[in-house]
Amino acid sequence: MSVRGIQIMAGILAATLAGASFAAEIQPGLWELVVENRGLDSPDVTSEPITISRCLTEEDAQDPSGVLGGVANPGMADCTYTQRSFSGNTFRFKMRCDGSLGLQARGEVTYSAISMDGSIISMANMDGQAIMLESKITARRRGGC
Repeated sequence: MSVRGIQIMAGILAATLAGASFAAEIQPGLWELVVENRGLDSPDVTSEPITISRCLTEEDAQDPSGVLGGVANPGMADCTYTQRSFSGNTFRFKMRCDGSLGLQARGEVTYSAISMDGSIISMANMDGQAIMLESKITARRRGGC
């Protein structure tokens, strides 16, 4: 998978978590996020797992998208939820992002104060070609900073 595809997935997760209202549950400290991507159109298209570490302050912990360390994602703008729901500690959503990628995504993130696990299916238009990706996300608080 290209670096651009990886940026798309990281951006989707950032947009997803930024809009969720479970921020009060997230503990500050050192967080490690692992993202594994694979193409649904072409299951043989995969990427090596991407690991991002980030020290979250009290302020950062109020915005769970901080777990990603501010990964930029050009081509994605104005992300809005078309559906979202909470059941216990699970957040389910569908979202759409304007911009050159015409991104649509759906997913589920289960969380606690010290962990997040989820799966996101996304569809986007990259350079005129439709792509469909699945991302598995695992985030863990590793301790203090």
